[in-house]
Formats: sequence, C-alpha cells, structure tokens
Amino acid sequence: MENYTQTQLVTRKEQIYFALILLFSILIYLFLVFSIIGIAVVLVLLGLSVLLHGIAMGGIRRNGVKINERQFPELYHQAKSIATDMNLDKMPDIYVIESEGMLNAFATRFFKKDMVVLYSGIFDLIEKKNAEKEVLFVLAHEFAHLHRKHVLISMFLLPAMWVPFVGNAYLRACEYTCDRFAAYYVNSFDAAKNALTMLAIGKELYPKVNQQVYMEQLETESGFFVWLNEKLSTHPHLPKRIYELSMFFSADSTVELKESKRNVWFSLVGIFTAGVILSIGLWLGMKVFEKSNFMAEMALGVEETTALMNAAAMDDVGLAEELIAEGAEIEAQDADGTTALQWALHSSSNETAVLLLEHGADPNLPDLYDTYPLLITLLNEDIEMAELLLSYGADPTMEDADGMSIYDYAIEYDSKEFIKLIEQQ
Repeated sequence: MENYTQTQLVTRKEQIYFALILLFSILIYLFLVFSIIGIAVVLVLLGLSVLLHGIAMGGIRRNGVKINERQFPELYHQAKSIATDMNLDKMPDIYVIESEGMLNAFATRFFKKDMVVLYSGIFDLIEKKNAEKEVLFVLAHEFAHLHRKHVLISMFLLPAMWVPFVGNAYLRACEYTCDRFAAYYVNSFDAAKNALTMLAIGKELYPKVNQQVYMEQLETESGFFVWLNEKLSTHPHLPKRIYELSMFFSADSTVELKESKRNVWFSLVGIFTAGVILSIGLWLGMKVFEKSNFMAEMALGVEETTALMNAAAMDDVGLAEELIAEGAEIEAQDADGTTALQWALHSSSNETAVLLLEHGADPNLPDLYDTYPLLITLLNEDIEMAELLLSYGADPTMEDADGMSIYDYAIEYDSKEFIKLIEQQ
C-alpha cells in the first residue's frame, strides 16, 4: 500500500464541517453567556449526560471482557502495534461485550481514560480463518476516532451537533477519515472492504458478496428518501464507504460511480412546491374563515365584547354609567349573542344589571344558545334578580328551542322558590 501522511488520510470534508460546527458552537455559546437560564440548562444536560455515560461505562468495565496481555494476548499485541504506529498517546482499554448477534463497535472516553468497546459479533471473527484483519480494521477505525479527538470534539461542540444536518455531516466525514486510517494502518484494503461488507450482511455471508455490484447500488438505489436517510444519519451508507476507500486507495482500478441526484432534486422541488401550495391554501382558508366570522358578527351587529359588556362582567357601575352616557349600545351582542345584561347576570353583577334594566335593557333577549335572562337567574339561584327581571317585563311563559319555559326548568331543577314565584305571576 502506498505511503501516506496522516494529514493526507484526513478527508477534506471533515476539515470543512469541523470549521462549520466550530463556528456554530461559538455563536451558541456566546448566546448562552448572556442567558443564565441557558447556561444552567446546558450544565444540567451535560451533568446528566456524564452521569448516564458513567453508569453505562461502569457496567461495561465490570461485565465486559478486557483484552490485554493475558486475555487474547495475540490480538492485543497486534492492536497495540497499530495504536503505536498511529501515534496514540496511550493504548486504549479494549472491552468485548455480548451483542446478541449485532455487529458494532464504538470509541469513547471515560474521564481521562480512552476506551474501545467491541461487540462480540465482530470479535468472534478471530476464530475464523484469515479474518483477524477484519477485526483489526474495526479496532483501528475506533483508534482513529480517538487519535483524531472526535469524541472530545463532539463533547465540547455539542450545541452544534443539534443543528439539523450540519452535525451529522461532520460525523459522516469523520467516518470516512477513520476508514482511511484503519485501512492504512492495518495495511489491508481488502480487509477494510470485507469489514464494511460484513456490517451490511453479516459475518457468515460477507465473503460471498460481489462488492462491485454492491457498490453499484449507489447508482441503482437512489431517490429522495434514500438521500434523506443518509443526511439524517451519523454514518454514510456502507456502499459509499467502500467506494470512497476504493477511490482513495485504488482509483485506477475503480469504476467511477455517480449517485443520481435527479430524483432527489425533483422530490425537493415537489415537496417545496407542495409546502408553498399548502401554506397558501391555509392562509386563504384562514382569511375565508375570518371573513365569514366577521360577516356573521356583522349580521348580529357586533364584533367582539364591547366595553359595556366588560364593565358589566366586572360590575363596574361607574364605568357602565359613563359608557351609557356616551351612547354605548345597550343591546349589542357578542359573537355568542350575549348582551351586557346577560354578562352582568352571568357574573352576578346585580348593581350593573339594575342599571342596564333602568336604561332599557331587554329582559327577554336570548343568546345564540337560547339562554335568556330569567334562565340565568335560575342557574344562579338568584330569586331576587328574577323578581327584578319580572318587574321589568321578563316573560315567564317564554320558551326555548326545546319548548321549555322557565317554569319547566324550575320543576326540572326542583327549585321551589322559582316554582312559587312563577306560579304567582
């Protein structure tokens, strides 16, 4: 394999996206500096994350099998050689945990200790003939994350990781870099391709996969949702990872592939157009609703609650007197057909109700729900106000849409006082 410097192994996209998330993080931190609550929230979230991470790592350190000079020593020495070649400051602790068939691994940092956790589904390959390098590729990939300080960067630049698409774009670029590092330091491009293929189909069938045909899925499997799935993911699609390695280490013998963006752009334009049409439709619908509501209110001769209604609801007799003197419309109704008199009765504002009756308020005018003043006094059990309404001409025989009079309601509610009052009329 051709010699490369570590700088050459780093993808350009990682450098670009790192600059972007650094800028975003600085701006977010500057914003939080001026927000005591914001800083407190971030500190609480960080503290909670550290606590939960510590608990998880504590379980792995005790239950996982730690690889060292006495535990799988041959693989450990090979891994240590790779870590040394990669110029890692210190050999990371390696743990293997049961994964119930899942194929995965991850690098992490527990306070000042670097750790690599390998799932047993991958580690089992050391028992398979000529498959040790695939395991070493996975380990070297995680070593590269530690060497590039990706774990630390993700922690310190956490706010930018929440920015849609940008944070994930940086993490995907890091995966490409670590694939290059791992393939280079394991010194096996084939092991790199096999390990990535294994993540796609499993450790039993990966040797039978036609990797060229698999890479060609970049062209044959496309579309908006394929594109969106990757943009929302922290890892690139596996055929693309294999293809990127092939283009980097073996460009001359790699057939160039191009992802089709046509369907993606058509879909984006379609979604944008549909969004615009939907927004316009909602806006027009709201306007039509507002206009129809306004017309209904105009048909009733009202808009919303009037100042006189508000005064009646608050039993502000003085304000009500001023408004009536200024010519306020006593019989005005709100959107529910409620008058100032009814507002006063609902609120037990008896003084204002008397004032309104003295100035000609109609004691028989119902609202849109057929609730009339006498019925309100029955509901309030206010016999004195009922007597007052009757003295101002309230009709005890008045019926609602169900044919029920105040007498019928008094019997239904078993209100002996109201029954006696109506019987005396």
